[in-house]
Amino acid sequence: MSDEKIPDRIKAKLTIELDFAKEDQPLIGEVLQGILDNLGLSSEGSGSRTAQSHYSYKLESNLPKVPMTMERLFDLMDQAREPGEPTAAEQIADSMHPNYDEAVDWWESLAEGQKQWFIKKHSDVKLVTKAWEVHKEMDFADRVFFQTLK
Repeated sequence: MSDEKIPDRIKAKLTIELDFAKEDQPLIGEVLQGILDNLGLSSEGSGSRTAQSHYSYKLESNLPKVPMTMERLFDLMDQAREPGEPTAAEQIADSMHPNYDEAVDWWESLAEGQKQWFIKKHSDVKLVTKAWEVHKEMDFADRVFFQTLK
């Protein structure tokens, strides 16, 4: 959103309605946190945690509405990632790799020592398909050493 579209003063009202059974009241904190976490995606919603406990929320503000595009969705997802983790677009591309399942099976079959060595030696590799490809291209000495790790 460009600065020209943002009003001089931002005004907002968040309305949350809770109808929780006594035994479900410990879940209220989780529900409230979930509502706050989702405000970037949706300004209105409802749901239930159990058959007896329901909630709804609505955010009204003077900010201009912004359509939810794939780019905006990816940006929101990327804001929640840890530094160095792959972006949402990279993760999706990784999962669409023709050998993704084979790469995941290979990674999951590794011993913990192999995984730790690989992560340390190839700290720039964050995607499972890239790790699988790097492993296939390893030189002979590294490959022999890698196989001995547990």
